[in-house]
Amino acid sequence: MDQLDEIKAKVDIVEFIGQYLPLKKAGRNFRSVCPFHGDKDPSLIVSPDKQIWHCFGCSAGGDIFGFLMKKESIEFIDALGQLAERAGVELKTRPRDWGMKSKLLAINELAAKFYEKYLKDTAAGRQAENYLINRGLNAETIAKFRVGYAPAGWDFLLKFLRRKEFSVEEIEKAGLIVNRNNKQYDKFRHRLMFPITDVSGRVVGFTGRVLDKDDQPKYLNSPETPIFNKGKILYGLSFTKEDIQEKKTAVLVEGQMDALSSYQANVTNVVASSGTALTLEQLDILRRHAETLILALDADGAGSEATKRAIELASAKDLEIKVAILEGFKDPDECAKADPAKWRAVVAAAVPIVDFYIDYAMKKYGTTSVNDKKKVVAEVLPAINLLGSPVEKDQYVKKLAEALNVNPDNLYEALKGLKAHRKPTRKAEAPTIPVKPMEKADWLEKRILGMLIFKSIYLGIFQKELDN
Repeated sequence: MDQLDEIKAKVDIVEFIGQYLPLKKAGRNFRSVCPFHGDKDPSLIVSPDKQIWHCFGCSAGGDIFGFLMKKESIEFIDALGQLAERAGVELKTRPRDWGMKSKLLAINELAAKFYEKYLKDTAAGRQAENYLINRGLNAETIAKFRVGYAPAGWDFLLKFLRRKEFSVEEIEKAGLIVNRNNKQYDKFRHRLMFPITDVSGRVVGFTGRVLDKDDQPKYLNSPETPIFNKGKILYGLSFTKEDIQEKKTAVLVEGQMDALSSYQANVTNVVASSGTALTLEQLDILRRHAETLILALDADGAGSEATKRAIELASAKDLEIKVAILEGFKDPDECAKADPAKWRAVVAAAVPIVDFYIDYAMKKYGTTSVNDKKKVVAEVLPAINLLGSPVEKDQYVKKLAEALNVNPDNLYEALKGLKAHRKPTRKAEAPTIPVKPMEKADWLEKRILGMLIFKSIYLGIFQKELDN
């Protein structure tokens, strides 16, 4: 028995999939609705005898590895690591950085528990919790998203983690302490702590929000680490992915408070970019879970520009893009707390991207002079040119012409003059964080190792099928 068979023998597929789906007995098998397509009747079958699953609606299927990979949108090597840990199997072959990443995940998990305990069990923590409650969050939301408090002392967390037998070097590599002049102190002090989790719910980093108005930055994020790259993580996705998949729509906001307030207002298919510019990697993640992306960024000028940049990137990912228009509120957090029903209505009334472009450009440049109108046309026509449907293009050309009181024939002529739109590519995009050569090597090793392990099990299965 190889190690993959050992893992599958120790992790019962019915029990495992039952954590994600409500399974009902159907003879010798179990049945449920399929989470991977718009399933109304239960078409997904789980076989405890064969330890496999199959959907007769969308033809998806496989073993526990395949289910975890598809459900969590992760690669085989990551699914292997998670299931091996669950089964208590020590893998003989693994990437050389796997042990360190496991330690960093353990350190971050302990830190999250440390911050949670300080929020609940100390006087300073309870004051921080009262701040959240005064900001409109309830205890249930605070607990669900594991919001905590970093005490004001210089090395409280450091001493706690050292008692757990982690080295200073490991804690520093996790991004939780700062080392200056051979002196170490906690990176986060006297801050509200928002754990950042990967799609599987593992804590990979933190955002700390300042409580006092002083010269400290309002938000402080974990640095880039072997397990945390903020351009590849979406805050809250591990909690909201089921709702996103069910609605086939993701609502993107900027900050943690926006996401928590939105979730509490029953817009639960929400994720946050944690205040960073949206990246192609984040869009790749969203595309695995959703067909439509609603951008609900701040209503100020910076938010509008961020919306435009996000639209330009998202157009390359075959996502239907809509924009939630905030009127009378500076951000989703303020709207959701002041009037939850209003926030739900704003999201439901999200407008297609070209409508947003027309409204945005007309407000930005005005329509008084010919020059104003030229600027509006120059801003909006490229967005219209992105549209794949000639009917949509025709509709929006006429709408823009009517809004500017110009002859639509002139806009058609200008549209013909635009060069064919080329979708953004990863090569053309400047990376948010430069990738070091060693990181590329580690990534390549990980992918090759995953393919080799993956091949070793499935070649046998394919051969059996051919023999039959």
